[in-house]
Formats: sequence, structure tokens, C-alpha cells
Amino acid sequence: MSGVFDSQVGLFDAKLGLFDDGGTDALTANSFATASPTLSNPSLASNAALTPLSILTAAPNILAVTITQEHSLTPTVIVVGNPIISTTGLIQDHQLSAPSVVTQSPELSTSELIENIVLTTSALETGSPTVSAATISQVHALSPTSILTARPQVQSTVDPDWLIDTELQELQQMFGGWPRRNYEVPDGRLVQAEREIEQQFGQKVSIDRKAKSLIKFGKSAPLATGSLQTVWTVGGNETYVSANTIDSISSSSALDTEQVYLECHTVDESGNFTFLSQVVTLNGQNRVALPVPVARVSLAYNNSGTNLVGRVVVYENTALNNGIPTDVTKIHIDIPAGLQESFKAATTFSSSDYFVLTGGFGSVSSKTSGAADFYLEIREQNKVFRQVAAISGSAAGPWEIKLDPAVVLPKNSDIRFRAETANNNLVVFTVFQGYLAKIL
Repeated sequence: MSGVFDSQVGLFDAKLGLFDDGGTDALTANSFATASPTLSNPSLASNAALTPLSILTAAPNILAVTITQEHSLTPTVIVVGNPIISTTGLIQDHQLSAPSVVTQSPELSTSELIENIVLTTSALETGSPTVSAATISQVHALSPTSILTARPQVQSTVDPDWLIDTELQELQQMFGGWPRRNYEVPDGRLVQAEREIEQQFGQKVSIDRKAKSLIKFGKSAPLATGSLQTVWTVGGNETYVSANTIDSISSSSALDTEQVYLECHTVDESGNFTFLSQVVTLNGQNRVALPVPVARVSLAYNNSGTNLVGRVVVYENTALNNGIPTDVTKIHIDIPAGLQESFKAATTFSSSDYFVLTGGFGSVSSKTSGAADFYLEIREQNKVFRQVAAISGSAAGPWEIKLDPAVVLPKNSDIRFRAETANNNLVVFTVFQGYLAKIL
């Protein structure tokens, strides 16, 4: 009895009534009844060929592989007699073929590449080499960064002031033994001041070699009665600082963007002053940091080609109101609105200079009436201000004084003019002048 079905071509056997569409493994038999069939070694074969077009995976991570295949054969209705099946063989073949596999870049924990090259020569034979001319040069440049030697032993020394001594000897012969060069300074009282400095402080100085004179002009703010106040436009008295905390400048006008020139002094931990000048550009009412913070500022003026509009102040960094510090004790100099330079009758001398004060001038403003007493005060290093001169002036007549002998101010000292009046809101002017002497 014929009952063979081929699943590859989808044949139908009319005697059995079996049908396979050629694409699935589901076998379905219609309801029919047969006599007792006799099957001579039937063979059921199923071939599945799975061919993926492409497989794209990320970096694979496979812990364990389990392949499971389940078959569910469900006949609807099969009614047979007692079938006799001598031998049954079930064969299933799977072929998995991937045409292309694309993965990401693999990660290798450790990669070691070893290349061994063995060069072997059996024999090398050369002739006698010929060298035309060979020059070998070697240049050494030795630059020591530091040289440490033992204490030198000097048999004899040369006086570092030998040039001055030589000139003195020549001039003594020329001018009959005058111990200092008369042509160096404007008058004999300056020569005497140099002698006094050497006698009192033990240091030789030269006004000629310093070549710098000083004239300080001061104008007061309206003076209140009953107290000594510095002759400067800020008003009251300056609060002197012992460190380089003066670090700011600004204007009361948003229009001011000019350059301002400053003469200042810095101070070190030992109280020694060093002179410096600096230029800073204004940014209206906004605070601008000084290039170098200082402990003293004695002069400020407009260094540009356009006039200042507002009031310019130099101060310790603090709160501002329209560009002006709310704490007036932080202000150390100002250029009043309408002016282009400061008027502060006070200054400081560095650790390398002495000052020889030769005279001064004072008056009461023509816009006010009254009289005032003027005091010249100096403060040596680590000491308090003391009055070294006093004079009175009024609107009726100014005062002028020439000091002979001159007054000597030592290095690292401060000087200021202060005034006292019985007339409220009086405005006064002062000038002091002299010469700086350089320590040799």
C-alpha cells in the first residue's frame, strides 16, 4: 500500500489523504477511516534550513548556552485500526549559516605582541677603509648657578669712598680746604645739613647725587573749629596704615575713564619705606585695583588728555556709594571734582633718603575770612608725630618762612602740615619745600 509523503516538494498521496504545504512541521490529517494499514518501514524526515541575512550584535557576553527545541504535534482526529509499524525513524537536520556577523570593537584585557628577528650572517669581509680627513671638536659651556667658597682672606681693603675722598682732596686744594663741594648744592646751609646728617645719624648723604627737589602744595577741606586737621582736601586727618592695604581707586562720575598717575610708598615688615610710581586707568564709579598695593600715597594727578569729571579717590577696599567709600577713614588721597591734581600737604620719605626742609608758605583762602595756626609735624620711624614748627596766618596776610639752618628729616619718616582755627569752615593753603639727600 502506497503511503509515502515527501515534505520537501509538498506531494499529496490520495490514498492516505495527507497534505504538507512544504513550509512547516505541522502535520494535519483529515478525518478518515482505513482498514488495518500495513506500513513497510515508513520514514519521516524533516529538514529545516535557517539562513539569516545579517546578524548585528553588541559586544557579546555569554555565560552559559542552552539550546532547547520543543515540538508539539496535535492531530485533530485520527481513527485507525491496529497499525503495524515495523520500524520508525525520526531524523531532523538543522543547518545554521550566517553570511555575515558584525560586532563592536572587541575588548582585550591584555595584548602582547612579540616579534623576533634573527639576523645571521655567515661571513663579512671588507677591504681597508679610506678616511680622507676627520675632525672631532667638542665645546663645553659651563655656567655655574651658585659658587660657595670659604671665607676669603683679604690682606688689605680699598675704601669704597675713595673716589669721594680723592675729589675732596682736589677741592680742598682748589677752595682752601672746604670739606664739601660748594658747587654741589645751592647754598651753604645744605652743606651743613649733610654734615649734620653724618654727625647725628652716622650716614654720608649727597643732595647733588640724588638730584631731586620737593615742593608739596596743600589745600584744606572746610575746617571745623577746635581741632588740628591735616591740610588736605579729604578733610580731618589721615588714618595711617602699617601695611600695604591701600589698593583701590574710583571716581564719583561714571564718565571718568582717564589715566591717573600716583606717587606712593610700600612698606616692609621692618617698617622700611620704598618709593614707587604707578599709573592706573579709571572705570567710572567702579573700583579698580591698584597695580601695586601701598602703605602711603602722596600725589595723584590726571595723566590723560581729557579732564576728570568727578571726584577721584584712592582708598583701602571698602563699600562704595556712587564710587566714593562710605567709610571716609579708608580714603588716603583725593582729586576734588573740578580739579586735576591732589592737594595734600603731607608725604613720606624712603629708607634710602633724608629730607632737608628749607622753607614753607601758608595762607587763608580769599573766599573766607579768619585766621589759623599752622603746625609742621614730623614722625620718625616707630614714633609719633611731633610739632617742629608753628606759625599763624590770616586772610589779612599770608606767611612765608625760610629755614636757616634747614630742618633735617631722617629716612623712613612722615611729614605733614596741620591747621587749627576758631572760624568754622575756614579753608587754608600751605606749601613746604626742600631737597632729598641720597644715602651713599
